[in-house]
Amino acid sequence: MVSGGARRPAAKVRSEEAVGVGLLAPNVRGCGEKTVPTQRHLGPHRATFSSARQAFLDGDFEEALAGCDAISGSDDAIRYDVALLRARVLLRLGRPDRAVDALRACAYTPTSIEPYITATMLLGASYVRLGQTARGDTLLVEASGLARDAHPTLRAEVALNLGIARCALQKYDDAEEQLASVGSEADIISARAVEYLGWVAFIRGDFDLAAERFRGALRALAACKFRDRYVEANVLQGLTTLAAELLQAEGWPALQRTIRAVDWSQDGLAQPRFWIAIHASMLCEIGGDAAGARGWARDAESKAANAAYRILAQCRIASVFRGLKEWGAHGEFVDRARDGYATLSPVELGDDQKQLPVLLAEELAHAGRTGEAALLMSQYRDVIVPSLRAGLGDDRSAAVENTVDGFVREAAGDFKAAIRCFTSALRLHKRARFRRRGAEVALRLARLTGAKRYVDYATRALDGVDPSYWPVGQLRDLETASGPSLTETERAILTLLVRGRAYKEIAAARAISWKTVANHVQMLFRKFDVNSRGQLAAEALRRGLVALHEESGSSERA
Repeated sequence: MVSGGARRPAAKVRSEEAVGVGLLAPNVRGCGEKTVPTQRHLGPHRATFSSARQAFLDGDFEEALAGCDAISGSDDAIRYDVALLRARVLLRLGRPDRAVDALRACAYTPTSIEPYITATMLLGASYVRLGQTARGDTLLVEASGLARDAHPTLRAEVALNLGIARCALQKYDDAEEQLASVGSEADIISARAVEYLGWVAFIRGDFDLAAERFRGALRALAACKFRDRYVEANVLQGLTTLAAELLQAEGWPALQRTIRAVDWSQDGLAQPRFWIAIHASMLCEIGGDAAGARGWARDAESKAANAAYRILAQCRIASVFRGLKEWGAHGEFVDRARDGYATLSPVELGDDQKQLPVLLAEELAHAGRTGEAALLMSQYRDVIVPSLRAGLGDDRSAAVENTVDGFVREAAGDFKAAIRCFTSALRLHKRARFRRRGAEVALRLARLTGAKRYVDYATRALDGVDPSYWPVGQLRDLETASGPSLTETERAILTLLVRGRAYKEIAAARAISWKTVANHVQMLFRKFDVNSRGQLAAEALRRGLVALHEESGSSERA
């Protein structure tokens, strides 16, 4: 048993004789042959353990777990060996609690050092994945110290898991050092290390490096003797996320072919597959493939692992229809998403589902349901934000929150507050280099303020994007916007009206009666074919006839 009171082995032995040494060491395992160390006497259980181990190396983790369950030998060494393999399998299947149980249930103390190192490493890795990161890191540091003279593959595996722990502790320099120490000869362990190096770069906002490392992980996987489907799925998720947010759709056709070639039917791939489908929908939209955008979004909805993911997919479908200006379909999916969300408990949302109320609020705001959107944003701040873990990725979450706050404020007619929200959001999006969201926010600011710098930013961000992508259409509208013919008085009243002035304030500013102001406003209603002050303001802003300057000291003279 590996625990605080466990007796450590008194002496080390040669790696080739160690029980439970890193399963990927070719000179220990005969380059993948179904053999076991000579001192094991497995008898009738030999083939069962060998086949379970081979299934693990082939990436068939469910089969490996079934093989472990089939072994019923009474020999302590056999049970210990099986416990190590079972723990490895359970970790790859995302079940760290059961991995801990498997290790704790084995009371045998090995007679060599490397099985002890392996068990300590697996226990530490399990605690890290359970969120007990400091506890797991302590065990991994111990395993790293003991592994200095161990087999190179075992040292590489310890370094990989210690790097993952340091990443969870947000010690990214330490994480990179550990992960970079894993040599290419470590086969699948090396590919996993390159993958995590990609995520470290992603968290730090170095997206070019992250994409390079993800592509490097795919190349490493292609050269590996052994397999791990999770590495490929996670790398593809990283690449599609980056391509969508950075508006880099030129490599999407080749990436899409790679995604479609993956066998997604295997267990454990639901989460990366979902997010790949969501970002694939965005990439199709960016590339002008409306049918593909709808198809991938509906695929995400149909294959969603739970209600929260299904609602996220419905928000994406609504967003696609919004871009196409198909408002009936947009409203239908907003209704579906809102009804589904009413059945959820926000505190039970997973880490990658925390922004669900924000994304739903965005679509509600675009549907004109401002009150519901505002309530969701309040719920997000009161219930979810306090539970979020601090990290370098918070800027991106805050950027999305500020963006949606801007949509809600704008829909409610509070244009000055909307400008403040959008300005903050754009600053964060630019820092994160997320051009997809940044372009959308810049276009909003351009309409609200009339500032050319926002048009310039959107123009640069959308350079090379398919002309049918809806923000490109908004950019064209801004550049060619026109309106009905207005008198000087009407234009002045319209400007003050959009800036939130009451009739009496406008009358005082223009030295006319408030009844005269009201008559001019009715004439503006007819010219713009609207029925309310809110609609009039929105139309004037859309056409670029009025600018709401965010600078607090700007003049508001007519």
